[in-house]
Amino acid sequence: MTDKEFKRLKRSDLIYIIYEYQKKQEELLKENEELREKLKEKELKVSNAGSLSELAAKLNGLFEAAQQTADDYISGIKNNAIEEAEKKAESIIKEAEGKAEKIISDAEKSNKQNAETD
Repeated sequence: MTDKEFKRLKRSDLIYIIYEYQKKQEELLKENEELREKLKEKELKVSNAGSLSELAAKLNGLFEAAQQTADDYISGIKNNAIEEAEKKAESIIKEAEGKAEKIISDAEKSNKQNAETD
């Protein structure tokens, strides 16, 4: 509207126009605030995404270290078990050799006694 048209309007019409402009301004302010909140949320999500990717990388490193520790532990247990099994096997072999020598010795004594009695 031009200035001339505004001057021709009645006071009630002008008040109505002002009222409508105020309502529109309030709506725009409310929309502006909502958009600002959405923008903050998006910025927070973007910020958190960076933090989450850093956290995921750190956790990945932590899991790799934990896996390596578990592997080392299992390897140590296996090596210990193998050493113990080898020692046990050596002990059993020595015991068996001792028993075999005793049996052979007893058999030789028995053969000598039988030979002497014949």
